[in-house]
Amino acid sequence: MLSKVFPVEDLRSTARSKREQSEFKSISKGKALDPFVNDGWQQHRQGTNTVRLARAKTRRVLFEDRVWSLLYKLGFSHLSGEGGAELSPDAKTADYPCTQIHVVGLDSEVAVAIKCMTADTPRRYSQFNSELSEHAKLRQAFGNSVARQYPQPHKRTAIIAMFTWDLLLSDAEVERAKDEKIALLNEKDLTYYELLVSHLGEAAKYQFFADMLPGRRVPGLELRIPALQSKLGKYTYYTFAIEPEYLLKIAYDGKQKEARWWLFASQNPATEGSYDPV
Repeated sequence: MLSKVFPVEDLRSTARSKREQSEFKSISKGKALDPFVNDGWQQHRQGTNTVRLARAKTRRVLFEDRVWSLLYKLGFSHLSGEGGAELSPDAKTADYPCTQIHVVGLDSEVAVAIKCMTADTPRRYSQFNSELSEHAKLRQAFGNSVARQYPQPHKRTAIIAMFTWDLLLSDAEVERAKDEKIALLNEKDLTYYELLVSHLGEAAKYQFFADMLPGRRVPGLELRIPALQSKLGKYTYYTFAIEPEYLLKIAYDGKQKEARWWLFASQNPATEGSYDPV
């Protein structure tokens, strides 16, 4: 069973808090501040009966919040709440452990389960392969839970993904992710999608899908329509009628990411050097 996943309409306050660089809490006036100050909190402002405290988010929390905020801006219909989602065992998989998923996003076509991993400084992580394997095991249980709890006329495609920040991965580890069919992205990819969504809004979601599902069929995006085949010189072309909304979903090409990045960078000099497409 998948829990702690909510319609985005219920998550507006969560979205505001995740956009912040700091986290906040309120305590009763007169309560001793020393224990909070020792834990990194600072007084932000005073109210009539409470004191508002603030402290900078840790790198891990900040990274998870950025990934969550990206899915929110991309227009997913359901997202995990504060602290992530939980995938619990059912009667058929009683030996399956209860697992926290950092970020979950549901759309009419796909369901995404994302694990976020960070390091304070660039370094190797010896347990990466085991973390990768554990995350890959969620695929069937996650897909089944989503299909049962959030039914659609067509089956959603389950995406198992990992976002990393400052983890130095070997070629073998990257290949292992491909073998496990896990979409592996890093902080530079996240920066790219944040820039893309700032330009295109929710339309950027379909580029996100194209990059996370290269060459894979998405049942919710399948459509058969009549078309007229013609030739113009050495080129073959097709004439057909299609709704613009559907065409938008299938028109992106993941191979064009690098070209689009440099286009955006040329339009936004402040971004120069902040992303190195791979």
